[in-house]
Amino acid sequence: MCMCMCMWSGVGGCRSEPTETALDTSTAGTGADTTAAPASTGGSTSTGSASSGGPDAESEADTAGATDLGGGTEDDCGKYDAFALALAAAEPAGRAALTEAFVAAAMRSAHGLPIRCEGRLVALLHDTTGDAPALTGDFADWDPRAHPMQPVVDGHPLWVADIAVDEPLVPSLYKFVHGDTFFADPWARRHGWDAFGEYSLTDAPEGVSHHERYLEFGDGAGALQPRTLVVYVPAGALAAGPLPVVYMHDGRNLFDPTAPFGGWRVGPAVDAAIAAGVLPPLLVVGIDNTAARVDEYTPTQDDIGQGPIGGRADEYVDFVALGIKPFIDDHYPTRPGPASTAVLGSSLGGLVSLYAAWRHPGVFGLVGSMSGTLGWGQIGLDGDRILELYDEAPPVGAWIYLDSGGAPPCPGGADNYCVNVEMRDDLVDLGWDEPGALVYVHAQGASHDEAAWAARMPGFLAALGAALEG
Repeated sequence: MCMCMCMWSGVGGCRSEPTETALDTSTAGTGADTTAAPASTGGSTSTGSASSGGPDAESEADTAGATDLGGGTEDDCGKYDAFALALAAAEPAGRAALTEAFVAAAMRSAHGLPIRCEGRLVALLHDTTGDAPALTGDFADWDPRAHPMQPVVDGHPLWVADIAVDEPLVPSLYKFVHGDTFFADPWARRHGWDAFGEYSLTDAPEGVSHHERYLEFGDGAGALQPRTLVVYVPAGALAAGPLPVVYMHDGRNLFDPTAPFGGWRVGPAVDAAIAAGVLPPLLVVGIDNTAARVDEYTPTQDDIGQGPIGGRADEYVDFVALGIKPFIDDHYPTRPGPASTAVLGSSLGGLVSLYAAWRHPGVFGLVGSMSGTLGWGQIGLDGDRILELYDEAPPVGAWIYLDSGGAPPCPGGADNYCVNVEMRDDLVDLGWDEPGALVYVHAQGASHDEAAWAARMPGFLAALGAALEG
């Protein structure tokens, strides 16, 4: 499958895939035929089994017995029907732009993609392989030939599965199929992972945790590149609102179990902490990084061997505080005040989390930094570090969590150990009480990678839960 247009890329095709290091330097077709696809390909559904790999697969997200939340509307289907007619009538050269505009609007709609309305499910796929895809799911017993897709307009690489469904259709798992290859819908708003990889959801399942995705989000980004947001919604959380929110950087490493070192495994950690009663229901917003990660996550320039780099953290934290957060507050039942708004990251993500609380103390009242690269500014230059910024104007009232691996003696030590100890001592001198408003954790000898941060995530969540209760 080829995702050719940048907005169309649901799998990162137009974004670089920077990697983390100890210093954290990571970084359409046309056609003449204007015949539109028919309104429905038929095929009534039932709830089926909650599987994403095939008819005998077992999913971690069993939706049996869930209630249809009715997120879609007839208006969503009407907009699609009008789009299909307009696409058929458009000149071939104009179809790509028309499609991009419709998909972008559908992604930002209340329900997102796929489109759901009474008795109907409409899923769209941009595909240039030349092979006709199909759609299947637990409602079709994972039959790979259950619902063949058709081009919305012949010769244009946008395919549709427009399926008549029996109501109520419980939120169901589905995937696209090429031959015998199953793959998730890259445009699906709601999704999750199981032993067979990513699966897509027709709706938000009741009583089951899931993820909600917003591709190419750029509200308030200014000159920064738009990026994907993923909101983790724990089971039952929306009914328990208003909710605290944790904003996390390096979003691609947080939820996907195929991320480096298995990722942070944030979803299972949050679910376990809520189930244990140490964390109230909350939302986690994962914010993808871009190729400009080092620039965006650093408040000043430094030199790590190839000349000065960095220094765009003002733009990035303003984007999070003034663009992303208002969108989340408008679309989810949140508690918007600083006492319920946390920001968390690792390495340079830890640095920019502390900087976000410094620059926007009225927005972020809780901050977590794991293995924070807090020496930035004085690695190869002689600028201000985050420590000097806090000395000049400490964000009084903020709850702060710091940790690192590594070990003494100092100076030296791996995993930013020494500078985090220095930051801890500095905060105590500035009046932070430990334990209390300041939590410091040393994971003796721990390495600088996602596996280490995932291992410390439960401890952070327990400490965060106590802070939220306080």
